[in-house]
Amino acid sequence: MEEINTGGPAFGQVVELRCVRVDPFGGEEYEPALAQGGMTMRDYFASKALQGLCGSKAYAEAPYDVIAREAYQAADEMLKAREAK
Repeated sequence: MEEINTGGPAFGQVVELRCVRVDPFGGEEYEPALAQGGMTMRDYFASKALQGLCGSKAYAEAPYDVIAREAYQAADEMLKAREAK
C-alpha cells in the first residue's frame, strides 16, 4: 500500500530537553527531543474541507462516507499545492 503524505504535525510540537552528555566536572549537555503525535496537516486540512462540504447544498443529501472521501481528496490536493510553492 502506498504511504500517505500526512504533511507532518498541524500544530506546534511539545519539545523536551534530553540530557545527552554529563562530564566529570558536573556539566551537562542537552538537546531538544521532539514529541510526535496529535493531528496531522492532512487531518487538519480534511477537517476544514469537511466543514465546507457539510455546509454546501450540493452535498446536503450525500452519504457521510462520500463527503469524508471528498474532504480527504481535497486535503491531499492542498498538501500537493503546499509542496509545489
